[in-house]
Amino acid sequence: MKKKETYHFRLILYLVFSLLVFSSCNNKNYNIETIINPNQIAPLTALIKVTSEKPCSASIQVLGKLPITQKFSEVKKNLEIPIVGLYPNQNNQVLLTLFFEDGKATETLNIKTEKLPEKFPIIEVNKVDRKKMESGFHACDLHFANHGKFYSVPMIFDDNGQIRWFMDLGFINEMVSPFKKLKNDRILAASKNTIREYDMLGKLWKEQTVNENYQIHHDLIELENGNFLIPATKTNSTVNLGKKPYNTLNDHIILYDRKNAKVLKEWDLAKHLDVSRTDVNTINPNYWFHMNGLVFDKRDSSIITSGKSQGVVKVSWDDELQWILAPKQNWGKAGRDGKGIKTKDFLLTATNAEGKVYDKEVQNGSSSAEDFDFPWGQHAPKLLDNGNLLLFDNGFPRNYQNNASYSRAVEYKINEKEKQVKQIWQYGKKRETSFFSSIISDVDYLSETNNILITSGHIYSADLTKHTAKIVEVEYPSGKEVFEATLTFKDQNGNKKAGWGQTDILYRSERMHLQY
Repeated sequence: MKKKETYHFRLILYLVFSLLVFSSCNNKNYNIETIINPNQIAPLTALIKVTSEKPCSASIQVLGKLPITQKFSEVKKNLEIPIVGLYPNQNNQVLLTLFFEDGKATETLNIKTEKLPEKFPIIEVNKVDRKKMESGFHACDLHFANHGKFYSVPMIFDDNGQIRWFMDLGFINEMVSPFKKLKNDRILAASKNTIREYDMLGKLWKEQTVNENYQIHHDLIELENGNFLIPATKTNSTVNLGKKPYNTLNDHIILYDRKNAKVLKEWDLAKHLDVSRTDVNTINPNYWFHMNGLVFDKRDSSIITSGKSQGVVKVSWDDELQWILAPKQNWGKAGRDGKGIKTKDFLLTATNAEGKVYDKEVQNGSSSAEDFDFPWGQHAPKLLDNGNLLLFDNGFPRNYQNNASYSRAVEYKINEKEKQVKQIWQYGKKRETSFFSSIISDVDYLSETNNILITSGHIYSADLTKHTAKIVEVEYPSGKEVFEATLTFKDQNGNKKAGWGQTDILYRSERMHLQY
């Protein structure tokens, strides 16, 4: 009898305790306000404001086929909880959990989003092997044709091809690139003269105007001290070619002091290279170099830069030329007046895996070896942990031919002492013109999996009726595809020809976690 009484007593205590906990957390001693698209430029985001009588923290889960969960550690009575990753054109269900000292409460919020603008590309996911892929979703440096200019809208889509986040930067009325996250988790948005930092809800946290004598071009590299290395055009820079000087574009590097908003140092690539060399320059003398990417080599504080119209170049922090990776044909003296150093002395010699030097035709670029080719019109230089150089080799104008050949990701090993280069790995050559992009594009090393992410950003079908981009993740070194997506562009506000600002482009892509 005593045993049964003890059991009943414990049961009563448990029920009373449960009732108290439930009552304390579900008696609506808090208020919730939901603001959709709080900063008016990120439509698939929301801000939840919680006002509570008791301090609490929170977690959220955007429900759906690929849910997004995030927990926030801040404990206070007034919370502002960011929501990213909503589905477009849908009544999204978001599970909100509030954690109190004596229990928790849950609410299911309904957040209605608008449909996507019509100009967004059609996304088809061709392959997904999530167990072998790098974590995160697919971030795209996307730019819509805008009658000769670009309307920039960075976006993120999931493994099902659903766009889950985008930021409408069209109001800037200039191309805004690159799309990347800084070390402070803010989104970098750089236009011609301005550097902006946004959070994932589209809130502007910082805006700086670069010295008006320089214009940013396509890239910024954040150094460990927070400063930026920037490819740039310097106002009133000229080269003397023939009877008249030409203004030049995209041939300087600047070091930008982010804290004090000033330019600390500059590198002039014309000092080191032959500005009169036109063998690979398919545009005009103004774009004699056409810098489109940088990488900082921490091993010796040097800079490796890609010049679409010449090749890949390494310069020291003290502004001395180290080497040139490019076909050897027709390299003369450096300098804006052609009276500088002999550039031939810095050209890398191509060798095979055994160290044997290729013949003259391969060295000059008029032909390609089966296991070696120079980069042509390349983009997106990256340094691997082993010191090797990774590039997107666009392949135009490969072997000085004005036609589509193939684009690829390629890895080179450079022996700086001997001034030699070996090709270590490549992907894309076998896909021929179906993977060919004459402009833009990207390649990245993915550190979790050792995979390579490759973006061919401007592909035309053989009959020129279909305009697409490809994002492919491959295992290294096998080259086996573990993810592939095709983006089909609509080119609504252009002439649908290859002119700048006349067709949509996917400049780069990154693997990125969709979190605030």
